Amino acid sequence: MIPFNAPPVVGTELDYMQSAMGSGKLCGDGGFTRRCQQWLEQRFGSAKVLLTPSCTASLEMAALLLDIQPGDEVIMPSYTFVSTANAFVLRGAKIVFVDVRPDTMNIDETLIEAAITDKTRVIVPVHYAGVACEMDTIMALAKKHNLFVVEDAAQGVISTYKGRALGTIGHIGCFSFHETKNYTAGGEGGATLINDKALIERARSSVKRALTAASSSVVRSINIPGAILAPAI
Repeated sequence: MIPFNAPPVVGTELDYMQSAMGSGKLCGDGGFTRRCQQWLEQRFGSAKVLLTPSCTASLEMAALLLDIQPGDEVIMPSYTFVSTANAFVLRGAKIVFVDVRPDTMNIDETLIEAAITDKTRVIVPVHYAGVACEMDTIMALAKKHNLFVVEDAAQGVISTYKGRALGTIGHIGCFSFHETKNYTAGGEGGATLINDKALIERARSSVKRALTAASSSVVRSINIPGAILAPAI
């Protein structure tokens, strides 16, 4: 039987995991966590990058950072993984689905404006299979209507749009390091790319609270997955 995927393994993961175990820091702001975040910031030019347990957690973190409230509307493609919607529904948002283009399976940028109302807060383009959405049009609409853009770039790590890395164009970008992707952090993992500097302090305070709260898995980074991801990058 042909497997669905083969997790990317470079062969040095166990050494890095042992190093993380010996550091005395298994979760939170550990050395490998910082190393990976700094590399991602330098590689992609984002103002701040935070590792998360998954891309699902990254999307939930985006909803938290944007202070999504019950009744807010969030526009996204009708074809996407359920986590894209759930992240905002958990905070009471209403999801407004927009049809996708048959040539790319990405959100049809020509249909977005008709879906915008006075309750719309966010547009969430999903870069399906690493193919970029039409970000110029989407960002122009966001600017025109004073909206935020959260890029679901789970499948778009290192893909680009007109020379710019996916996940770095919107106000927030969300990466996945699940084992089905080109990079993994031990089967799971994700990252939040914060491209709007106005959101950085809120992100930092959220992480600080997470380090002292047992239930804050959305924004909690973990040093062991960081160690597994480190050799891949």
